[in-house]
Amino acid sequence: MKMNDFLKQCASDIKRTDKELTADDFYYLLKYVGIKKDQSLVADIEEFYQNFLNNLNNSLVRHVVRKTGTKENTTHYVGFYTEARASYTESCKVYFPVKYDYMISALKTIFSYLIRNSIESVVKFHVKATNENIVIRFYHEEDVLPFINYCNNNFILDDLLEKTNPFIATIYGIGIVKDDNTLSTYNKTLSKVLEDYFSFLKSHDALDKISDLHFLDYVMQKESMEENEILKFDLKAIEKNIKAILSRSNPLN
Repeated sequence: MKMNDFLKQCASDIKRTDKELTADDFYYLLKYVGIKKDQSLVADIEEFYQNFLNNLNNSLVRHVVRKTGTKENTTHYVGFYTEARASYTESCKVYFPVKYDYMISALKTIFSYLIRNSIESVVKFHVKATNENIVIRFYHEEDVLPFINYCNNNFILDDLLEKTNPFIATIYGIGIVKDDNTLSTYNKTLSKVLEDYFSFLKSHDALDKISDLHFLDYVMQKESMEENEILKFDLKAIEKNIKAILSRSNPLN
């Protein structure tokens, strides 16, 4: 689904139901847009990951782990060669929207690449199907393009990947964003902006005027008025991604 289609579909749903969509509603929509819900591989993914950790604990690889949620709502985090939280001005987040059936293979490949190249990074992955199945925060932006080129040269990414949510710019289908990792995430900031945007349009009886360019203008105005530098950074990330999508340009430039 394209950005304009997503916006117009949401506007249509709001007019039809007269329901206000909250930031949580938008976050859910963005996470599952284009995805068939599936949790059939939860046990297999957990078994693979536990075996991986058992082997990793017997190696010299420096790593840290944590998780949130339980059962099919579990999200795992594993950091490689990290001692502190990444600097949001220097790091870069990569969305690897692998198809659910290929989750374990993709995790093996990604873990192997990061370990082999001693990349400072944190990998987040879900055990059920979403369009952000695997997310990697590279501590240094210069490590991102070599990883993407490696994936593009070694895999048929069109067959391996789902589409990212329509507000994330991609290179070879792999999503790229710069965002804060303390106050908010890219998608949480985006969800809040979408809530405010649709509320503004509805209050002005202007849902028919919705478009990707109009939304971009709204984001830029919101950014210009924001005084908190971290939130301003996150809004700038959304602006940059929308511009890259609309102009079909490289989001790393």
